[in-house]
Amino acid sequence: MFKTLLRTGLLGRCPGCTGHSMFSAYYDIPVACPNCALRYQVGDGAWLGAVAIGYGFGALFAILAAVVELTWAPLRAAGLDPLWTIAVLGLVVTALGYRPAKSIWFSLLFTYGFMRWPDGTASNATPTPQR
Repeated sequence: MFKTLLRTGLLGRCPGCTGHSMFSAYYDIPVACPNCALRYQVGDGAWLGAVAIGYGFGALFAILAAVVELTWAPLRAAGLDPLWTIAVLGLVVTALGYRPAKSIWFSLLFTYGFMRWPDGTASNATPTPQR
């Protein structure tokens, strides 16, 4: 499981073949992998997990930045308002972290069998060869 997350989740590769990018644009995912035909479209709410993970990235950054600010006060020393600076940077981290969050989430969906191969079998099962 951790090997799949490392190879596909963090690198943005297809969890089925690991040979092709999961993304057709920065945030967009096609319906299926052009290489192995694994279907990425799981269901209507499949994107909610990626949003939660992306929000977790932003929240973790904001908490760490607040701890650093409370301990050493680098933002206040630079003449910046810490509250607004951390809030804006937290939003930027959340937006930039959505792509890896989406990739991690779809890797988890693949690992636990929520994605489907073209023949309809679950992603954690070996697909039947096409003839």
